[in-house]
Amino acid sequence: MLEEFGLTKSEEKVYLALLKLGESNATEIIKKTQLHRTTVYDVLERLIEKGFASSIIKNKIRFYSSSSPTKLLDIATEEIHFAEEKQKSATKIIKEIESIKSKADNKSITQIFIGDKGQRTVMNDIIEAGEDFLVFGSEGTVQETLPNYVNQWADARRKKNIKAKIIATRGTNAPVWKLNEIRYVPKEYQSPAITIVYGDKVAIFIDENPFLIIVIESKKLSQSYRNYFKLIWKVARV
Repeated sequence: MLEEFGLTKSEEKVYLALLKLGESNATEIIKKTQLHRTTVYDVLERLIEKGFASSIIKNKIRFYSSSSPTKLLDIATEEIHFAEEKQKSATKIIKEIESIKSKADNKSITQIFIGDKGQRTVMNDIIEAGEDFLVFGSEGTVQETLPNYVNQWADARRKKNIKAKIIATRGTNAPVWKLNEIRYVPKEYQSPAITIVYGDKVAIFIDENPFLIIVIESKKLSQSYRNYFKLIWKVARV
């Protein structure tokens, strides 16, 4: 049990000997513990340093005695104090880390994807986000370029029940589906790009050769697009 308070096995043995012998010289302690002479002297010095023993010289002979067992409570109290201080430090460090992380989260990240693989990567990311999303200017482009993949993607959406609100141009091939709610704007507002807002990301699909997708991860930008979408959604027609 004393090892829990920082004593080695040798120190524990000498300390227990001091408790049993009372005030005693090194020779008596050596005899009681059966430890090597040098070891006993080294251990006694360490016990004194740790506050578990004390010494006094009488008639030119050094005698040793154990300190009050309340020393154990002192150690426990010190550990409690240390633990409390460590907890305070941990709380402070957590706040610092969260502050750093928050600053990092607020930074915009822009990625560019190209071609069919790029489209698949972004569409898969929408499924991974697992949230309802918004679409500006859906012209059915992905359906035309990746017809087989779109069916698989639709199945994945169905399993996660991911819904979409879509603003399309009147007369275009918007994807009519029970998980899609579609409203239309006049043809003169047709856009050459499709914009999808999901999570904290805005993905802009540009129908060029090769196909180009720009994905911007930004809480402020995505919220701005969501507000803009609400405005158009109010004036769009079924």
